Amino acid sequence: MPLCVSVSGVDAKEPTALPKSPFVTPEIKNIDYEKVYGTEKVKNGTEVSIKVVLTNISGEIGKSTLIFYSELEGAEGHIMEEVLKSGSSYTMDPQKVGEEVAVIWAGTAPEVKKQEPYTLLNITQETTEGEYLVEDIKKYVSSEIIESALSAFYKAEEAVENANWTIANATKAGIDVGEAQMSFNLAKEHLNNSMECYSAGRPEKALEEAGKASNFAKLAEEKAEGAVVSTKSTNYAIIGAAVIIVVVVCVFLIMQRRRKRGIY
Repeated sequence: MPLCVSVSGVDAKEPTALPKSPFVTPEIKNIDYEKVYGTEKVKNGTEVSIKVVLTNISGEIGKSTLIFYSELEGAEGHIMEEVLKSGSSYTMDPQKVGEEVAVIWAGTAPEVKKQEPYTLLNITQETTEGEYLVEDIKKYVSSEIIESALSAFYKAEEAVENANWTIANATKAGIDVGEAQMSFNLAKEHLNNSMECYSAGRPEKALEEAGKASNFAKLAEEKAEGAVVSTKSTNYAIIGAAVIIVVVVCVFLIMQRRRKRGIY
């Protein structure tokens, strides 16, 4: 029976597909955040800071409106003297900002129970010509325990596949792998439990279940290999016994013929 019930996670809000703005060029100068060890993912609950410089600001369209959106917690920033928050807008006047202007942004990565993509900063531009995308910065947010659970799951999945291959080959050869199959079924059950627990936001339990899946998968593979070796040994013993019987019979027949001929 499954140990966890799957629940839906937090999905990153995808901005409407917009054409890239031809009226401004964004340059990401800095994205500073604490990484989950061994990855490029943002560690949950840690601070994130971003600096984007807008250059090649077109004066032909006159004023335009920049709209800022972020899924960081407590997200805020500023552009020149204007304070910004997620959902804020800023009227950009080329005559006022000149050729370039910097956007400074900061916030806290949300606490997550499974690996999720989040929008760190999205900037769109509304002009008289239409609406355009200026910049869209997304990163996965995760944690060490989440990454460990995922890594253990993938290793367990590989172990289950290896066990399945070994059992299938033994079965084709007509070898009884009943005990191996029992361990294999348990391995699959724990593997399914691991993914269900991960999806339900329980990475610790997912890690535990993945470990059990790996252990049972390895045990299933060992039992299948043992059954193959045992069967081969039995077959060799039978063949050996048959050879001995044949040799004894041959010797007996030869001795009988010799006696009939008077040869001793």
